[in-house]
Amino acid sequence: MVSASLDLTDRVNDRVGAILERFDESALAASRSAEINAGPLAGLPLGVKANIALGEAVPTAQSQVFDADFHRGRDAKAIAPLRAAGGVFTGTTTMVEHAAGRPDPAFDFPIPRNPWNLSRWPGGSSCGTAIAVSLGIISAGLGTDTSGSCRIPAAYCGVTGMRPVAGSLPMDGIMPAAPSLDIVGPIARSARDCRLLLEVMRGDSVGSSRRGRPVSVLVPKQVLDEPRITHDTTAAFDKALTTLEVLGVETSTVDVPFLDELIAATFTIMVREMYKVHSDRLAPRWNDYGRSFRRLALAGALISDDSYQSALSSAEELRGRLSELVTDGTALALPTWPSAAPPYVFRGGAPQDDWNLTAAFCATGNPALAVPMGFDEAGLPLSLQLVGSGPGATGVAGEDTILTLGELYQQHTDHHLQVPDLDLVTALPPIPDPDDGVDPSGEEPQLPPQITGRGIPLTRADEVILGHLLTLLGAP
Repeated sequence: MVSASLDLTDRVNDRVGAILERFDESALAASRSAEINAGPLAGLPLGVKANIALGEAVPTAQSQVFDADFHRGRDAKAIAPLRAAGGVFTGTTTMVEHAAGRPDPAFDFPIPRNPWNLSRWPGGSSCGTAIAVSLGIISAGLGTDTSGSCRIPAAYCGVTGMRPVAGSLPMDGIMPAAPSLDIVGPIARSARDCRLLLEVMRGDSVGSSRRGRPVSVLVPKQVLDEPRITHDTTAAFDKALTTLEVLGVETSTVDVPFLDELIAATFTIMVREMYKVHSDRLAPRWNDYGRSFRRLALAGALISDDSYQSALSSAEELRGRLSELVTDGTALALPTWPSAAPPYVFRGGAPQDDWNLTAAFCATGNPALAVPMGFDEAGLPLSLQLVGSGPGATGVAGEDTILTLGELYQQHTDHHLQVPDLDLVTALPPIPDPDDGVDPSGEEPQLPPQITGRGIPLTRADEVILGHLLTLLGAP
C-alpha cells in the first residue's frame, strides 16, 4: 500500500499540492516492519498536517516563521499510538499558513488545490490531508480543527472529517493556532475509519467506543429555507435527512436562535488568540508571513481583554443552552458549509463572508462530523454536518452518536466512495494574487490605533484589506 501511495504522489502531487514533505525511505522501511508486526493500522499510509510534530520533520505550519526547535526529532503525543498500531507516515500534508487565511502564491510552497476542480478552493486549514485522502494518496490522516479546519476541507474535497470533543486528545507537540479552540482530528474516507483513528490515538481497543444506536436527529429550523444556503445544498440536505428517516432515525426541527452568536464567539476568541501567539513576531517579521495570514492575525489586536473575556463567557453560556438541546443519543444535523467549494479567489486575503456553520460548535467544545452527502450541479461535493453532545461526565458519548449516525448513513450511500479523476486535467488554472483588484487610491481606511500603533510596516494594500477585514469581523 505504501509503495502505491508513493507512486500516486509522484503522479499527481505537482497538480494538487497535497504533500509538503515526503518520507519515502522511512515509509517503505516502516511498511515492511508493519507487515511483520500487524496492528489495527498495519501498513496503512497516513499523512500528518504540517503543524503536527513528527520525528522525521520539524513542524513548520507551512510558514517561513516557525520555531526550528519545536519538538525537534520527536513525535507529537497523538502520533505515537498510530505508529504502534502499524500506521506508516508517508509525509507531511500541506495546509494554510499557521492554520488561518489562504495560501500566498508569492511564497515557494505547494499551492493546495481542490481535486474535483483545480480552480476551486480545497478549504482550510487542513487541506492537504483532505486532498490526499480524496485521491487515495493516503488512507487517512490528521488535521487540526480550530474553527472548522478538519471539516471544511473534508466537505469541499468529498471525504469525512471530524472535530473531536474538546480536551479529549493530547495537543503536546502540535503548534498552536488559537489554543483554547485547537484540537487534533482525523480525516478519512469514512466515519468508520475516523472512529478507528480516534480509538487508536486514545489507546482504546478497537470497537470499544460503540455504545448504542442514536435516538434522534434535530434539525435547526434556522437552516431551513435559509437564503445563505444554496439550492443544491438544501436539496442534498433534505435527501440526507430522508435517508436517515428511512433507516429508522427520528428527525425533528428545533429552534437554535443563537447560531450566529456561536459563530461570533468562536471568531472573537480565535483572532485574539492567534494574535497573542504571533504578537512578538508580527512586527519584526511582517514580510516573512503570508499576506492573508498576517492581516487576519493582526485583526486580533483589536480584541480587548474585556471583549475576549466576554466572548469566553458567552461561549460558556451558549454551551449550556446547546447542551439542553443536544443530549446523549441525539445530534444536530445541518450542512457543513452552505455551498460547494467556491472559486479559488482570495477576496483581498480576507476570509470568505459565507455563513460558517462549522465555527458555531468550536467555542462550545461539541464534537462534529462532516460526511459527504452528494454533489452539486457542477459535480462538486456537498457535506452533511452532525454535531453531538458536548464535554461532560459522559465523556465521548457525543462522538459515538455522530460516528454511529455517520456509519449508518455511509452504509447506505456511496458519496464518500467517489474519487476525482485527475487524468481529465490538462492544464493548471492560475491562482489569483491576494492583492489583485485592490485600489490603493481609494478611500482612506480608518484603521484604529490598536493596529497602527504597533510598529508594523503596513503597505497600502495591507491598510485597504485590513479595513475590509475589520468590517467583515464587525470591528469598529
